[in-house]
Amino acid sequence: MSTSVDKTSGINHNLAGEIAGNQNLARPEKTNKAASGISRELHTPGKGDKVEISAEAEELQKTLSTLKAEINKLPDIREEKIKNARARIEGGIYDRNAVVKEVARSIKESGLI
Repeated sequence: MSTSVDKTSGINHNLAGEIAGNQNLARPEKTNKAASGISRELHTPGKGDKVEISAEAEELQKTLSTLKAEINKLPDIREEKIKNARARIEGGIYDRNAVVKEVARSIKESGLI
C-alpha cells in the first residue's frame, strides 16, 4: 500500500478514513516559527487551535496604526492649494484660449464625458 500526503494540508490520505472514525485521538501540538524566528503564542483554553503573532508583525501593526492616526489628523482640504487656484481664477489665467483648449482635451481624453 502506498502512502500519499497532501503537501498543502499535510493529510495522509491513506489514514484519513481510519482517523476520521476514531474520536479519541488528540491533535498533536504543532508550533510554527515566524520568518523572524521570534513568536508569541496565544492559546485558547480547552481548544487545540492556537495563533502565533511574530514580534515583527506586532511592530508592523503598531507602525500601521500610528501612520493611520497621523493620516486621520491631516485636513481633507489643502487650504494652500485652494488659495492658489482661487488666485489664478481671479487673475484670469484660466480665461485664455490655450488653457480652455487644454482643459477640454484633458476632459475628453479622461473619458469622463
